[in-house]
Amino acid sequence: MMKITIISYNKIIFKSNKNTVRSITLPGLNGKFQILKNHAPLISILKNGVIKINFLSKKIKIPINGGFLYTKKNIVIIIL
Repeated sequence: MMKITIISYNKIIFKSNKNTVRSITLPGLNGKFQILKNHAPLISILKNGVIKINFLSKKIKIPINGGFLYTKKNIVIIIL
């Protein structure tokens, strides 16, 4: 499983407190893409759209207006 943190310029919007995230679907500059467990290190630009986070028992959606993504070793950081 993965840990995820979503940060804006003045606050933490979302933070998973344990390794409970199964997958994350994001609106990339060239289309949607998904991050799964043990994904290769990646830096990406995000465009306007919705982040979909799938947990073990639920799913949430977070609308965004662009940003950046960094992932390495099952840790995902999104800066809006």
